[in-house]
Amino acid sequence: MDFSLDALEYYRLKDLVGRYISTEAGKFALDDLAPIADEQKLESEHAITAEAISYLREHRVPFQDIALLGQVLEKLSVEGVMLEIPEIEAIQVFLAQVEGLRVRWKEDREKFPKLAQTGQRLPDLRELGKHLGRAIQNGEVDDKYSPELARIRRALSAARSRLTEKLERIVRSPAYSPQLQEQIITIRNGRFVIPIRTEQKRSVDGIIHGSSSSGATVFMEPLAVLEMNNELVRLQDEERVEIARILAELTVLIQASTAQLQHACSLSAYIELVFAKARFARDFNCVIPAFSRGLLLSLINARHPLLEDNLRREKGCVAPVSLDMDTNRRILVISGPNAGGKTVVLKTVGLFALMAQSGIPVPAEEATLPVCDRILADIGDQQSITDHLSTFSAHVLAIKSMIESATVRSLVLLDEIGSSTEPGEGAALARAVLEKFREIGALAIATTHYNRLKVYAETTPGVANAAMEFNEITLEPTYRLIHGLAGASSGLKIAERLQLPRPVLESAIGYLDTADLEAAHYLEELKQRVTDLEHEKFRLEKERQDFEDWKRKELDQLTEQHKQEIARVEKKLEGIVREMSEKASRELESAGESVKKYQKKLANVKAEAARELSREKEKIEPTSKLAPSPAALPARRPLPEGEGQRVRVVSLAVTGTIASIKDGEAEVLVGNIKLRRPVDDLEVIENVGPKLPQHVQLNITPKQLEKAEINVIGLKVDEALDIADKFLDDAFLAQANPVRIVHGMGTGALRQAIADWLTKHPHVSRFESAPHSEGGRGVTIVTLRD
Repeated sequence: MDFSLDALEYYRLKDLVGRYISTEAGKFALDDLAPIADEQKLESEHAITAEAISYLREHRVPFQDIALLGQVLEKLSVEGVMLEIPEIEAIQVFLAQVEGLRVRWKEDREKFPKLAQTGQRLPDLRELGKHLGRAIQNGEVDDKYSPELARIRRALSAARSRLTEKLERIVRSPAYSPQLQEQIITIRNGRFVIPIRTEQKRSVDGIIHGSSSSGATVFMEPLAVLEMNNELVRLQDEERVEIARILAELTVLIQASTAQLQHACSLSAYIELVFAKARFARDFNCVIPAFSRGLLLSLINARHPLLEDNLRREKGCVAPVSLDMDTNRRILVISGPNAGGKTVVLKTVGLFALMAQSGIPVPAEEATLPVCDRILADIGDQQSITDHLSTFSAHVLAIKSMIESATVRSLVLLDEIGSSTEPGEGAALARAVLEKFREIGALAIATTHYNRLKVYAETTPGVANAAMEFNEITLEPTYRLIHGLAGASSGLKIAERLQLPRPVLESAIGYLDTADLEAAHYLEELKQRVTDLEHEKFRLEKERQDFEDWKRKELDQLTEQHKQEIARVEKKLEGIVREMSEKASRELESAGESVKKYQKKLANVKAEAARELSREKEKIEPTSKLAPSPAALPARRPLPEGEGQRVRVVSLAVTGTIASIKDGEAEVLVGNIKLRRPVDDLEVIENVGPKLPQHVQLNITPKQLEKAEINVIGLKVDEALDIADKFLDDAFLAQANPVRIVHGMGTGALRQAIADWLTKHPHVSRFESAPHSEGGRGVTIVTLRD
């Protein structure tokens, strides 16, 4: 695969991502990162990065650089080598870090499946870590690890204690006071000594092991402690031998896990790289790109990350660019003034393609890109003195190489195609080259100042113009890309802004070719029309938004009034129910009749209250349907049999749910009111259709569509999908097939949203863009299921 990494500043991008990497292993993983064309693997890479972005919203994932780790892993490959204590401690720190990553997402595997799966691939080295932990603690071999080492260290401690006690008696002795420089004990050459004045050295029996820098003191080992020092040195030698044996044993143990350690190092570096991509995405407001099955390339408000990084340091902001290409518009010719942003558009598209195919999120609102087998770029001056190449020759050789290697899955980027030679020949060569790429079927974007190339783009199928906008008032570029319009180079206007002498400018205007002048005037006129249309679109959109706001406000007001009225009525009815209940209770107490009789009476009162409630609500929410005539009523349904059944109280014309049945009576819950009614006054409500009168037949015929097409141009995505959904339901019932959805071209966002929605729609069998003669990419033809 051929990717123009240098021309598109891919390595500078990797340096930018490298700011988020701490460990040497992570930096090596970033160095190995390169674009790939395996779509399945790319989907997986972006999926795990998306999980990392989500995880970082609530958690931190620190990665600690372990200075000696790389050195230790290399050393382990040498047979017979022995690791030092600091090197074993580096392994211990690494094992703890690996174990933390291995179990970090274990409990959240449903929320972060990719991260959990990757973490579980790390080797379980807990036993090795525990073993090393028992052996090495606080920078030394632990006594408890080896009984022999414990014995030697006990003996060492006792010998050292005896020796220092003997020397302390000597330095405190009055007999040695004239000879001593100081009453201290020190160590020279691994032996305990005392400081003696140089002029008194012959008066003390002992061995001199050194002198001070001034020469005033000699460090002497008295003969009285010679054997004690010898014993101490012997024990220290035994300790070193035992420690060396233990370290060699630990080294062999670690070497047995070398392959697992190297795998863990590689996998933890990969995880760090994933989180570096996620942190980059968070800081640069990136999105996960989608990959198109065909050649759809759609960027909405894309920002070049390197340019944005530079402008951030200067407290500036980058102008975003939106771009749209597909099978019906494979070649895009971008024109406009110098320093207007044409080259930035090329580099943005190329770098986005490289980022997407490297598993790196891209800084944009939306991004859909094809998976390219080659990304070929000819950007900048490739003149080479050593190779005897002129600028034009270098460009021609680069284009020759592109033509030879480009395929239908390639992305080609050409800056100032056909420049650096006579304009007539350059324009002809540029047209021929673009025509060749059109025949190949590759996606190609070229920048130019040639009017002939702009006319070619306007008149050739599959080729389109785009212009970098230029502010005619300030005479400065706006860096906004406008599709469907050829841009003027505005060289004379820029020269005027830079205060080139007026006579020179007037002469230049006089020398302009008539055809070029007419073409320039035509482009200006087209540009003005586009500007007027955009202003009108903005005005209509504002009016539509104002109307939506007014409608929402009115609806909220009506809803609030409705709620207040309902609350007022319910409060009134609660008072009625309470009053009637109290009245019934008083009657019950005064009459002294049977409890059951008055319970029935109370139930009747509550039923009356329910009817009153129904009448009051009907005043607020009048029904639009007339009550059925007695002749049209359905036949009596079966009597209720148990609790929980939905029933209708025939005598009261209310519905409720059976709470209990006993002795031929049922307790029915109607809203918050309990009624006790005879079972034969109830009928079960079943979900059955209405019974038709005698001699009446029902025939259902498919609904007829007035037109097998809808137009959703200019609508928001949600509005368009609602209308399209109803349209497909009607079309499905009417058995209309196929149907057309007209959504226009625009930025491609609406088209992409409709395509994603159609993919999941239950009525849709398949869909595709209309032929070029019937609307092309601005129309989607939908075939419905039988």
